[in-house]
Amino acid sequence: MSRTVNLAFRQALLEQRSFWRSAEYALFTFALPLALLLLIGSTTATGYLPGTHVEGQMIFVPSIIAFGVIVAAYVNLGSKVAVLRHDGVLKRIRTTPLPPGAYIGGLLASTVATVILIAAATGLIGWLAFGAAPRAGEVPALAGGLVLGTVCFAVLGLAISSVITSAESAGPVAYASFLPIAIISGMFDPTFSGLPDWLSRLVDMFPVKALAEVLQNAYAVRPFPAWNLANLGLWTAAGAVFAVWRFRWHAS
Repeated sequence: MSRTVNLAFRQALLEQRSFWRSAEYALFTFALPLALLLLIGSTTATGYLPGTHVEGQMIFVPSIIAFGVIVAAYVNLGSKVAVLRHDGVLKRIRTTPLPPGAYIGGLLASTVATVILIAAATGLIGWLAFGAAPRAGEVPALAGGLVLGTVCFAVLGLAISSVITSAESAGPVAYASFLPIAIISGMFDPTFSGLPDWLSRLVDMFPVKALAEVLQNAYAVRPFPAWNLANLGLWTAAGAVFAVWRFRWHAS
C-alpha cells in the first residue's frame, strides 16, 4: 500500500509539471476562470440583486469558483484521459510496473492540486477586486463543498472520458456537456432569471447548479443546501458506477 501511495504521489508531481508546461491546459483551466471573474464581474455582478439585500458579487464569485472546479476536475481530467486513451498512452502504461491504481490516483491527486490553486486564486482575486469573502465561520463549509464538488466532477470526468470517441473531440465534448447548463443556470450572471418552470426544474437536476449553490451558501445567507448536497452525492455515485463499467485502458 505504501509503495502504491508513493508511486501515486510521484505521478501527481509528474502530472503537475506536465500541466504547467502545457500552455493550452494552463490557459483554459487556470486562467479562464480568473479572466471571466474580472471581465464579467466588473459589469454584471455589482450592486444588489433585484428585490433582495444580497450583493451580486457574493453570488458571482463562488459561482466562478464552482466553474473553475468543473473545468479542472471534469473538463481537464476527462478530456486528458480520453486523449491518453486514444493516443495509446494508457494502453502502454498497463505494460509498465506502475500499478493502474497508482496512475489513476496520481491523476486525481494532480486534479485536486489544480482545483486548490484555482479556488484559492479565484477567491483571493474576488476578495481584492470585489470585496467578496466567505462569511465568518463558513470557511469549513466552503472547503467541504469544494471537496465534494471536486470528487463529483472528477468521477464524472472519468465517466465522460469513456464515451469520447476521438482525441480531437475530447475538449469540445467535455465543454459542450456542461457549458450550456452553466449558462442557463445563471453561473455567469447572478441576475439571470425567467426560465420556464420545466427548464428550471431540469437544470436543478444537474450537479452544475448544485455545486454553485453549495459554494454560494458560504458567501451569502441562503437556505441550507440539503438537496444540492444530495444531488452531488447522487451524481458522484452514478458517475462512479458508470466509470467502473465503461472505463477502458485502450481505445475500442
